[in-house]
Amino acid sequence: MIVPASRVDELGAALTAALPEAAVGDHPELESRVVVLTVAQAKGLEFDSVLVVDPDRMVAESPRGRSDLYVALTRATQRLGVLRPCR
Repeated sequence: MIVPASRVDELGAALTAALPEAAVGDHPELESRVVVLTVAQAKGLEFDSVLVVDPDRMVAESPRGRSDLYVALTRATQRLGVLRPCR
């Protein structure tokens, strides 16, 4: 799961409450089944499945904007999902 940096704590806490084996933090265990990463952490890595959360916020809060969104969207080798909050 790739999330905006400003939402790592919030989404990481919610996810680990539901899935205690999920990895989150500055140096999460990448071998875990579910990992919460920022774009900076995910850059250069590939995963079978990726869920990109709140892409609009990702673009808005990053100086690299759409370039960071591109990085997030291209980490998946098999399956990609995108979640946008209802507004």
